[in-house]
Amino acid sequence: MRNVYFVQVDVSASLGAQNAYLPYTAGILAANAWTSDIVKSNFLFKEFIFLREDIAGVVARMDAPAVVAFSNYCWNTEYNKTLAAAVKEKYPDCITVFGGHNVPNDFSFLEKYPYIDILCHGEGEDTVKKLFEALAVGADLVDVPNISYRGADGFVRTETRCQMTLDYPSPYLEGWFDPIVEAHPEITFNVILETSRGCPNQCAYCDWGMLRSRVRMFPLERIKAEIRWMSAHKVAFVWGADANFGMFSRDLEIADVLVKAKETTGYPERMRMNYAKNNYENVFAIVKKFKECEFDRIGATLSFQSLSPQVLKNIGRTNSDLEFYKNLLVKYKKENMRTYSELILGLPGETYESFAKGIATLFDIGQHFVFEVYGCILLPNSVMGQKEYMEKFGIKTVRSEIIRPHFQNEAFSIPEYNDIVVQTNTMPREMWVRSHAFFYMAKALHGNGLLRAFAIYLHNEMDVPYDRFYDGILNYYEENPSLFTAGLYREIKERAAELSLGTDNRKLQFEPCGDIIWDDHEFFVLNALYRMDDFYDEMLPYLRRFGIPDDVFADLLRYQKSIMRTPLSETSTAALRYDVHGYLSDAYLNILHPLVPKAHTLVMRDSDPKTDWPSFGKHVIWYGRMGWASYKDDVTYSE
Repeated sequence: MRNVYFVQVDVSASLGAQNAYLPYTAGILAANAWTSDIVKSNFLFKEFIFLREDIAGVVARMDAPAVVAFSNYCWNTEYNKTLAAAVKEKYPDCITVFGGHNVPNDFSFLEKYPYIDILCHGEGEDTVKKLFEALAVGADLVDVPNISYRGADGFVRTETRCQMTLDYPSPYLEGWFDPIVEAHPEITFNVILETSRGCPNQCAYCDWGMLRSRVRMFPLERIKAEIRWMSAHKVAFVWGADANFGMFSRDLEIADVLVKAKETTGYPERMRMNYAKNNYENVFAIVKKFKECEFDRIGATLSFQSLSPQVLKNIGRTNSDLEFYKNLLVKYKKENMRTYSELILGLPGETYESFAKGIATLFDIGQHFVFEVYGCILLPNSVMGQKEYMEKFGIKTVRSEIIRPHFQNEAFSIPEYNDIVVQTNTMPREMWVRSHAFFYMAKALHGNGLLRAFAIYLHNEMDVPYDRFYDGILNYYEENPSLFTAGLYREIKERAAELSLGTDNRKLQFEPCGDIIWDDHEFFVLNALYRMDDFYDEMLPYLRRFGIPDDVFADLLRYQKSIMRTPLSETSTAALRYDVHGYLSDAYLNILHPLVPKAHTLVMRDSDPKTDWPSFGKHVIWYGRMGWASYKDDVTYSE
């Protein structure tokens, strides 16, 4: 019997961690392989290595490993390489197998890393099973599909075969994870739930697009049983691995099972799904179910990736009509349900102007609160990651260390990296830097609410485009570098510049919250709120450029300063001459009308006050996704 280890280390959890993911991918590969009598008769499964432990300690406890199989993602590939090299040094006859999304679809890993013996390409269940069967009897590996290895005469790539079914045993239900849970009572576990696999879309930036695989579904009864397992084992968080949850009518039934489990036992506590792009009725119904039991706190994703027609053509993606999204946003808001939108920075065909206009368009259609812009990560198995595509669009990348926001300032003991796009033939590197800064400033000042009232008023009453308003602030800070807020902006822009060159990835911190790393916009917001009077005083010269009538200007400023949540202001009042609150509340529902006079006093209370900056940072800025939690939420009028 030859000993086997599977490695799928968590994105961040190390020894002593309070939370960690169970190694789902490694689990389903092992569970399927050990259905083979040949595998069971020749190999002994020893352990899942799932925490980012000290490499020497892991190797020291291994018992004569014959095969070590590694599941690779962008957050663990460097760890895997280091561990594989250490295993090979101590056990040179051990066979090391690398598979997963971060393994390129070529020989490059074999060429660069002599400690890797075999690569698995694409979905791995059938491949890994056949590989272990071949290794068990010493058969030629050429008959194992979807692998690359070193042959007698050079590198060998075997036949590519697509898997057509998902008839695999569940690692949850087959007991593969029970020893982990029993051995680590100190850890609250998170899990992956996979109800289907595949994606009908072929977006160039995503490696589902290269696979071109049809969507297949796991058996419904299996899924229900897995949810019951998760509930019984007090799982804290479930990440939905589906590319388009809500695509099928049965997803409504799965949502009901999840909700019932939470209502019955309290577990799972939270869920995060990747929702379907084109079945908004199902998604709306699912998000409503989850909202009622506070299951999915993020809400529905209304993703665009870009709002440039040329970019969408370049990446093979289509979006629905903007008027449709506008009405859909109103529908969610009327039910007090959350939505957020996503864009990607660095897509081919994007310019600074089109990128800034895209963010402005989100505000135009009513997405004023939470929107994300992700750097374009070049995935090795995506269409975009192929040499011909990169040359066609002038794509340049840098290798950037992955930084974990909201953790203490401590790097991975073994750093992990992403290859991020920082230049294309339509966006020079310096414009990528400005786009990076524009997004974070727009998110801080609009999504997080610091200047949202002014921006909406200027847009609706004085025809000032949102992109012009926020781009102007960048110029204002650059023209007035001595302002304290200009210093915050400079930190963000300099970080982007360093990132674009691959020279550094500086960590932004807010001193009253201690040694915690914050995202760029969070860093700006925390510092601006800490010195709120200084922030608004410094913005006055810029805001007065637009010629807002003095009485309206005074009301907008008073409202902005009073409505913002801080640890020092549970209740505030503002005597106003105009109905600013009603005006904005209607604007959020895309009901646009002039600002009307209405003499009144507005009483604004924070229904969940935080009395210190660390608590405020954690619960409002991080957990609260500040765009939804930035304003005091109990607002009443008095004459």
